[in-house]
Amino acid sequence: MSNDDPRGNESPDRQDASTHATRLFRERLETVDHLATILLRETTRSQALEHLEPAERRTVRRRLREIRAETNRTLLLVAGPEATIPSPENDPEPDADDAEGEPDE
Repeated sequence: MSNDDPRGNESPDRQDASTHATRLFRERLETVDHLATILLRETTRSQALEHLEPAERRTVRRRLREIRAETNRTLLLVAGPEATIPSPENDPEPDADDAEGEPDE
């Protein structure tokens, strides 16, 4: 009697489904990173946050950098070390006042 258990990833069609799901998950994580990068740029290039105090703007920038870092960590867990998201070359660096900053709320 053969073991035709369809629950494993041993069959070629199941492996393809798993690979496709991982690829789709990775693409979505990359989208999250891309959107967080755009928002981070907007904190320094647009007037979107001009109504905030400097400490609040620093907090927004820090949180967006944290989103990018957590997205990359999640991708490492899902797809392995070869799947890290490269930092964009024009990624905004922390402002000089970001380092000083207020303590987290």
